[in-house]
Order: sequence, then C-alpha cells, then structure tokens
Amino acid sequence: MEEHAESKERLQRAPFETALHHAGYGCFQWLLLMSCGAVYAVCALSTTTLSFVLPAAECDFHLSSSDKGRLTATPLIGMCVGSYFWGNLADARGRRKAIIGALLLDALAAFLSSLMQSFPAFLACRFFSGFGIIGATGLIFPYFGDFLSLRHRDVMLCRLEVFWTFGTILLPGIAWLIIQDPRFNLTSETADFQYTSWRVFVAACGVPSLFVVLLLMPFPESPRYLLYANKTEQALQVLQKIFVVNTKLTEKDFPVESMLACDGEEEEVVTADTNGNETKTPMTWNQRWHSFWSRKKMLVTPPYIGMLVLCCFVDFGLMFSYYTLMMWFPDLFERFSQFSSLYPEVSAGVCEVSANVTRSELLGKQECPQVIDDKVYIHTLIVALSCIPTALWVGLTINMVGKKLMLVMMLISSGLAALGLNLVRSSLENLILSCVFEAIVSCTEAVLFCVICEIFPTKVAATAMAVTVMCGRVGAIVGNVVFGALVDQHCIVPIYMFGSLLITSGLLCTILPKSTRPERPH
Repeated sequence: MEEHAESKERLQRAPFETALHHAGYGCFQWLLLMSCGAVYAVCALSTTTLSFVLPAAECDFHLSSSDKGRLTATPLIGMCVGSYFWGNLADARGRRKAIIGALLLDALAAFLSSLMQSFPAFLACRFFSGFGIIGATGLIFPYFGDFLSLRHRDVMLCRLEVFWTFGTILLPGIAWLIIQDPRFNLTSETADFQYTSWRVFVAACGVPSLFVVLLLMPFPESPRYLLYANKTEQALQVLQKIFVVNTKLTEKDFPVESMLACDGEEEEVVTADTNGNETKTPMTWNQRWHSFWSRKKMLVTPPYIGMLVLCCFVDFGLMFSYYTLMMWFPDLFERFSQFSSLYPEVSAGVCEVSANVTRSELLGKQECPQVIDDKVYIHTLIVALSCIPTALWVGLTINMVGKKLMLVMMLISSGLAALGLNLVRSSLENLILSCVFEAIVSCTEAVLFCVICEIFPTKVAATAMAVTVMCGRVGAIVGNVVFGALVDQHCIVPIYMFGSLLITSGLLCTILPKSTRPERPH
C-alpha cells in the first residue's frame, strides 16, 4: 500500500520530460507534424521563389549576373536581421505567436513585391520577405520538438525535413503553370504599369503563407515554453489535451499533477491549484528584461558558447554552398539550354557554358519578354524529386547511424559532389550531379537542427537556433554575391570554395558534443 502511494506521488511530481512521456505519443503528434510540415513546405517555397525570378525577370529589370547575385542575397540579409528578432520574440512571447507573425509578414511582402516596378523597390520588398520567412523556418523545429518526448524527437524532426522537399517540388510546378501562360500577363507590353506572369507567380507564392496560418491556429503554445515562462496552468492544460487526443481518456486520468521545472541550478515544484487558476503573478518589465539578459549570458558562457560557435560555422559553410546553388540551378539550366541551341554539337561544362554564353550575349540574340525553356522546369523538378529518398532515409536511420556520423558523412559527400561540378561536360551530367548534391545537402541542415534542439536548454534553444540560422544566411549571402560576380568568367573559384567549406564543416562535426538533455524516461 505504501509502495503504491509512493509511486503515485512520484507521478504527481514529475520532470517535464516524464510528464510529456505520460501525455503519450500518437494522433496529436502526427496531426501537428502535418501542420508544421505544411509550414516548413511554405518556408521552402518562399525561400526559393527567386530561383525562377532570375531568368523570368531578366528582361524587365535588365539584370546582369551581378544584379542576380544581389537579388538572391537581399532576402538573405533580411533573414539575418530577422532571425535574431524572431528568436528573441519566441523566447519572450512564445513560439507559436512568433511563427504566425512571421508568416503573415512574408505573405504581405510577397504581395507588395509583385507590384513593384523598379528593381530597388523590388529588392526592398524581398528584404522583408526574407525577414519574415526566417522566423517560421528557424522556429518550427523548436516548436514541434517541444511536443515530442526524447524517444521520438529525432525521428519526427527528420520527418519534418521531408516537407521542405515537398515545397521545392511544388515551386517548379507553380512556376510552369503561371510564368509560361500568356493569360497571366495581365497588362500590355506598352503599359506604364507592368503586371506580367512572373509577378503573378511572386504573388501566388505568398498565398500558402496565409493558408498555413489557419492550420496552426487550432494548436496550442509549446508546453515546454509555457512551463519556463511560469505559465504552469496553461502548460498542464496543454499536456492534458495531448493526453486526451492520444489516449481517448479524460483529463482527470492524466497522472501528472505537478512538474519539476529546472531553472539554472535550482529546481522548483510548479503546480496548478484545484480550480485550475494561475497562482503566480505576471512578470514585470524589469523581470522580463532581467530574464532576457540571463538567457543571453547563458549562451555566451562555457560550454554553450563553444557549441554555438561550432554550429554557426557548420551552418555558414553549409548554406554558403547549398543555398547558392539551389537558387542558381534554374539559371544554370537555362544557360545550358541556350548554349545547346547556339552550339548544338559542342559539349561543355558549367564554367565553359558561363564563360562563352553570358547573359548579356544572349540578350542580343533573343527577344523580350524572355521565354524559359520547358527543360528548365523539368530539370528543376527532377532535382527536387531526388531529395525524397534521402529525406526518408535520414528519418529512418538517424537513430541507428547517429547524428554526428550522419552529419560528417553528408557534409563530406556533398562537398565532393560540389567539386565534381568542374568535371561535367554536358547538360545531362550537370543534371545528374546536381541531383546527387541536392539530395545529400538538402537534409543536412535538418540533422544540424536536431542537434541544436538537444544540446541547448529550452529557455535558450530558440535563440541558439536563430543565431545559427543567421550565420547560415550570412554564408548564403556571401555565396550568392561571390557566385554572381564570378559565374561568368571565373566560376571555378566559387565551386572550389563550395567543396572546401562543406568538407571542412564535415570534419569539424566530429567534435560535436553529446546531448545535454536528461535521459529518456523509462
């Protein structure tokens, strides 16, 4: 009898991980995966929208390769500024609110940018598009991870990565349906105000951001965040709802009545009263300011500062190559198509094509508005489809292989694939190697995100994720500017930089620490 009472007491005063374990794993987590997956697919769609704007808007804005580099870099600058803003907002006010606000800003920026008639104004709107979408991209992993017990966290977070691939698959389909259709040229070529098909495409890419906001509305705030924000009643209510959805039992059957919340080195018991009322007083502005700086101090002290610097460098090298090539693939495919039409019997590699057939030379031999070859859409779709097997493989094997080993293998192999771009001699070889590169590197950042969710405490995890993502976007900015400046005459230089950074990042991943989370509950 005493043992039974003691066991019940232990359930009543459980750590958060144990309480989450008792809430169960099932229908709720799968429904949340579908909604968070839709958000992540929209992030991919919004992030890669400009890849088809590069060749489509070339005539309207008279774009050179350097201009295209600036165009793809501008949203990334917005991402760098926005990532830290959304990370702090999420740590202070909640993950869900920050994600919804970020999606709404992205949709507004997409609609406004489609109306802009000058290149500088278009750049300004794309800056705010990047500022917004990075909030959803960087926070969806911590938000979803807070609903997952340690046993299921790695696999489910990697399953989330599959939805990024769905977004990249959807993009060429939308582009082909809209950009190629003359019915979407809503104004005449001589009109002062132009609203051509590529502008309709840009606006259409903002609609899904509004749609996924509706999908997130039924879901609650992260229970882990609520607990650390001293909103004990709401955290318990969220866990009870998860328990009800997963087990079909009532809230009264939930065995945990209080949780042990760790705050720094102290541990305190937090409970809701019998009436379900919050007993703690709301935080004052001074308390919020003190809490803000305590989180920042924690990130810049050992051992977290070392882990943060390492994650930032790895993401910098990863995005320097991945995002740059991802954004330039349609333009490179278009260059191969134009080269083949001009020199049908000549075989050449990426650098030879760019050196002999620059965009300025092509503009002198074709009429505006420019018509993109159908092969560009098909090849871009094939590259996106090639990511599905890898995404599924990562989700199934991450626990067996291990995150550290998987990161090392993926980074080094993708670096070798990037170096191989110097060896291709035809459009087909370029397509095959592009598929290999994209299939490997597309899932690598998701594995890195899984590591960040484990090695940083909850109250600084969102900020650590945001800082890491910001450093990755800085790498992407540098990569796009460098590639745009050198692609026409010296493209061998950025290709060697891509491969070297990926391989170096892979080697550095060998010193990643193990998880700092508590052991899985039995």
